[in-house]
Amino acid sequence: MPLFYFHLVAARATVLDEDGIRLADREKALAYARDLMDELARSVKTTGSVIVVENDDDGEMFEVPPLGPSH
Repeated sequence: MPLFYFHLVAARATVLDEDGIRLADREKALAYARDLMDELARSVKTTGSVIVVENDDDGEMFEVPPLGPSH
């Protein structure tokens, strides 16, 4: 299974995921990133933030913004 990394990029800081998580495929990684952003949006302001998803094989794959209106 590929190792995916989920980096949080915000206006004032970037938090790099140095450990990553093994998931079956790209679709599972996208679902995980959406769940992660939704969880973050419940506790902190995420406007202007994205989760950048990458893996060792493909590099940066996609970005996931907050779901819904500004959080």
